[in-house]
Amino acid sequence: MIKKIAAVALIFVVTACGSSVKVTNVNFAQPVETVMTANSNGDVSDARSGLSFNIREVLDNEGISRSDFGGTSVRVIKNHNGYYFVTARGFRNVYVMEVRENELRAKEVIRISSERLTNPVLNQRDPNIQLVDGDRSWNLRKDGIRN
Repeated sequence: MIKKIAAVALIFVVTACGSSVKVTNVNFAQPVETVMTANSNGDVSDARSGLSFNIREVLDNEGISRSDFGGTSVRVIKNHNGYYFVTARGFRNVYVMEVRENELRAKEVIRISSERLTNPVLNQRDPNIQLVDGDRSWNLRKDGIRN
């Protein structure tokens, strides 16, 4: 009888330890964009947020050489769902990146224009991310442009 009680108690303990804790209704939005300067290797980093990555693959997709891009500001903002929106002067696209283990992976590449952006700025306009470039603006979500 004692063995049965001990076995049942052990099952309860193991089951309780195996349960997961979940926090819901999390808003990951970053209120202000992060502006990071790329070096000649395509590395960008922000000491305040701790975010750092290499933008080479994005530059290749944009048809921009790393040597031409060094010193350029990369603009990043995170929406309420935790997706990073990434763009820069000279880009034609905004990259919606999802966080994976030790990587940012493009969930969507939003084509903004056939012309390259000249002075892009990202703003939080929940539920959208607003992209402003000169006198033009777009409302973006993780899956594309919203009117």
